Amino acid sequence: MKKLYFLLIFSVFVFCSCSSLNGYYSKLEKDMMANHAAQAQSLTASSEKTYGNKNKLLYYLDLGLLQHISQKYQESNATFEQAKQIYDENYTKSISAGTISLFSNDTVIPYYGKPYEMAYVNFFCALNYILQGQDNEAVVEARQIDNLFKKQVADTSGKAFYADDPFIRYFMGIVYENAGYYNDALVSYKLALKNYEHSNDYNLQPPQDLISSLYYLYLKLGFSQEANDLKQQYSVTTPAQKGNYGELIIVNYNGLSPKKIDHIIEMSFYKAWPYFTSAKIESHEQEQAQKVISAVQAGFSDSYLKIAFPQYERYDNRVSSFIVEEVNFENKENLSQYKSFEASDIGTLLINALQDETSAIHAKTIARAVGRFVLAKVVTDQVRQHENKDTYGLSILANSILNITNSLLEKADKRSWRTLPEEINMSRIYLPEGIHTLNIKYLDSSGNTVYQDQIVVHVEKNKKTFAVTKSFKS
Repeated sequence: MKKLYFLLIFSVFVFCSCSSLNGYYSKLEKDMMANHAAQAQSLTASSEKTYGNKNKLLYYLDLGLLQHISQKYQESNATFEQAKQIYDENYTKSISAGTISLFSNDTVIPYYGKPYEMAYVNFFCALNYILQGQDNEAVVEARQIDNLFKKQVADTSGKAFYADDPFIRYFMGIVYENAGYYNDALVSYKLALKNYEHSNDYNLQPPQDLISSLYYLYLKLGFSQEANDLKQQYSVTTPAQKGNYGELIIVNYNGLSPKKIDHIIEMSFYKAWPYFTSAKIESHEQEQAQKVISAVQAGFSDSYLKIAFPQYERYDNRVSSFIVEEVNFENKENLSQYKSFEASDIGTLLINALQDETSAIHAKTIARAVGRFVLAKVVTDQVRQHENKDTYGLSILANSILNITNSLLEKADKRSWRTLPEEINMSRIYLPEGIHTLNIKYLDSSGNTVYQDQIVVHVEKNKKTFAVTKSFKS
């Protein structure tokens, strides 16, 4: 009996600890949807204890990105360096560290992180450095990404799900070019084009600006034949720039990345009558209610089996793209509208990454559920064999406790980098040097304006200027 009570107490502890993090994310989600970056950053900064030691990496990932969006670039990079250190420390840890999860669920082991998360950490760090005028430091981040991809290929014999990324290569080409490393930029642009063309994990066309950048780098470095070959294969546009012009690169974080939800399957028997339920748990409130229902159902069941799989669910975001208009052009010249292009589909990347892990997740989850089911039956039978008139009904109590424990313990591992955007849209515009006020219209999929915003930028002659925006509208 002592063992049974210990198991029940342990399950309640796990239940309560995970609930606090889920409640926190519910609040953070509302701030993110309202584009209250500073408020979201403050909430995360004060919630380190809520994440706990097992989710330290997620804490630094969320905080670093929110600091980046809040224009605290130096603090953001310091935070992301903590995330890099934790990831590196965890990378070589044995898979045996997950043994305890066979008896409870995967949330009891630390969140070790994903390679694509580290690649985007380098991206955000590089942009942080550029926005502080530290172009060479940004190049260091680009080189770290090169090493990350090489390591993924080497460690998996070329079978890694994520060993390259078209957007990351494209943006790091911009980073190299911005700092004057033209040969590195050329290599990065070529890899980006290859990945946009051949990657099955994205449904993105190569950006026209990528093709133009690659073309002019071919010419700049004396590869005229390669430039002609590229021009025959693609349409190469010539930017309308003059001697006193500079390039403005707008990076837009659009939407929230999909969140993981529970897909729960429950099977129970009461007096030989079978019950089967299947449900998707989409909100924190629904999750709490479902736990109570499952516990009650388990407590009154003769036999009970519960399986929970993670599944991504996308948010409803009306914004699809944006256009840029000049507000105060000095000579009153009418400029054309500049439409953005989708450079990165992070949402699809996350969904495909989870799909790649589905077989392993299902096998482990089913084995764990069946193991707990068998354990409950064995313990209940053992108690029943030793029952007497003074302990009559103890086997029923034991069965109920074990079933309720199984109900509370079984949950999918829904941890992910929740503050990531769903997609990254960009626009590259050549403007005369000086200060410009730009009107940004965020559009839906039909081209209708959802809402508008303004940014002020200082464009320098013959240089690249970067600006970051965030959009979400449900």
